[in-house]
Amino acid sequence: MISLTAEQISAAQNNDLNAITAVVTATEERVRHLARKYATGSGRTDASLAEDLAQTGRIAVWECTARFSGTTVAEFFAYVDRTLKGAMSDARKVETRQGVSRSVAGAFEAALSQADGDPYEAERLATDAAVLGDRRLSPETAYAARLSWQGVEHLDAPMGQGETGESFTLADTLAAQYGVPADLLQPSDYERARRKQTSIQVRQTLARMSDDQATVLMALTGIAPVRYYGAERDSDLAADYGMRRDQVRVIRSKAKVRFAELWHAR
Repeated sequence: MISLTAEQISAAQNNDLNAITAVVTATEERVRHLARKYATGSGRTDASLAEDLAQTGRIAVWECTARFSGTTVAEFFAYVDRTLKGAMSDARKVETRQGVSRSVAGAFEAALSQADGDPYEAERLATDAAVLGDRRLSPETAYAARLSWQGVEHLDAPMGQGETGESFTLADTLAAQYGVPADLLQPSDYERARRKQTSIQVRQTLARMSDDQATVLMALTGIAPVRYYGAERDSDLAADYGMRRDQVRVIRSKAKVRFAELWHAR
């Protein structure tokens, strides 16, 4: 923020046009800085949201100038800063909480902070009572909260560069895979791609485990080539794969711990 005098602030409160212009000019840099900050998520800035937030900020400056009751320029700038942060935070929440309640969105955002901004990790953490306690979400609600927070726009974020130097997005990649224009892809296409990538990562993790541990874990959910056994058919699993029945539960317990270690070490 550039210099401003107490006299100009007072004049702006009395609707002096030149003084109002001075206040707007003095706060514009801070408005734009905070707008970019609140419009940034998952490593990218939503330019359209940043502009909307900047406009919200300018209105907030106008309104809070009339309410300011302090006496010094420093107090005024501190008051403007608090007002801008509150206004932009609220405006961003309105834009990014489409389709979910305030409490659900708040729980997801708490998980997001624990996940260092990774929305997929936040989706997992949001279902963990050890992380959110009584605020934990069901898997279905956490999934909805993640989609609401993330939106479809994140799919336009650059993923890399092609051989000629042009950038390409997830949408471009999937369009090439499916043979259709990117603007005809549906959200389900992107979700299918994420699930496929997760499946690959799961198999890569299982491949680093012992044969018995990998087999027992794959049997829990029926990951091919092992068919589904769940946790209630240990006798069948033991007979089919040459294990003792009393070993299966022990192997499963150790396998879960080992899988978690390998998964988080990726």
